[in-house]
Amino acid sequence: MSAERNLEVVRTVYDRFVNQGEFEVCDQHYRTDVVDHQGLPGGPGGIDGVKYTIAGLRRAFPDVHVSIDAASAYDDYVVIHCTWRGTFLGDLLGVRPTGLALECHGVVVWRLQDGRLAERWAIGVDDGIMSVLGLGLFGRKRRARA
Repeated sequence: MSAERNLEVVRTVYDRFVNQGEFEVCDQHYRTDVVDHQGLPGGPGGIDGVKYTIAGLRRAFPDVHVSIDAASAYDDYVVIHCTWRGTFLGDLLGVRPTGLALECHGVVVWRLQDGRLAERWAIGVDDGIMSVLGLGLFGRKRRARA
């Protein structure tokens, strides 16, 4: 597949799967054995793990929207700089919702194989989400009392 086609696959995944919750997009554009290096803890491997992660994030942030701010594609790799926005309204990883707004920026590297998403690495996105949850590298952070 061309780099341009691979970039279009990644854009479709964010537009339709992540932002709109069209889970059938997963079956069209992911390999069943996809490796997601930053999926939610406790999820299964492969495509079921991707669905688990996005379903969990969409429950926790029902108004989630990811914008692709910049993108580059070369051969079988696509790199994006993205912004995640949403409101923490549902439980996630045992943390009760706070109603806090999420806005985090990150870089995601995708590897495609035969035109399907085969591997994903994310930098910054998971840290931003964990911060809104009150979780950090060393577990729960204390929240200031009102």
